[in-house]
Amino acid sequence: MFQASTKKLLLVLIFSISSALAAEDYQPGKHYQVLSEPIATRDSKKIEVIEFFWFGCGHCYSLENQLNSWEKKLPADIDFWRSPITWNEMARTHAKLFYAAEFFKKPEIISNTFVSIHANQRMMTSDRELKPFFASFGIVEDQYQSLFNSFAMQNKIRRADTFGLKYEIRGVPAFIVNGKYKVSASRQVGTSELLDVVDYLINLERK
Repeated sequence: MFQASTKKLLLVLIFSISSALAAEDYQPGKHYQVLSEPIATRDSKKIEVIEFFWFGCGHCYSLENQLNSWEKKLPADIDFWRSPITWNEMARTHAKLFYAAEFFKKPEIISNTFVSIHANQRMMTSDRELKPFFASFGIVEDQYQSLFNSFAMQNKIRRADTFGLKYEIRGVPAFIVNGKYKVSASRQVGTSELLDVVDYLINLERK
């Protein structure tokens, strides 16, 4: 029994040391970028994390479940929010789907949009697709069309445009940590490792 307990303890220590070493290996210019000028966050009392994403991005889709689990465990000092990219008309329509999820207070629209595009191979840009999609959430055509064409939605899209330009987002998924660091997938950082780097930078900001 003593030997078994000792082995378990050694495994825990080895894992802890390996994790610490992995975290220490994250380097600016290789695993994340330091922004040339820090950008003010929306709440200076918290550590801000922004995810830039697109519903049509396969890597964003792969990351979604991991991101949801990560978000549920976030401590109170983290201000996490998401910003859809708006690079073209398709992306803008997809951004409206994200903001519709917020407006109608139906977060399940987000996960179902990912599934519709990647699993069901729908473009999610035409009324032929959007009408039955919204109807499945009890939202009739007049409701979502009114929202899509509203002044409030136009402002949301303009803000998303501004954020994308301000943070120079050229690929997704990408994360901005506390207005200082950018983390995106690369040869050095796979999609599944993105949140590990984000966590490392969060801890860096706490020091």
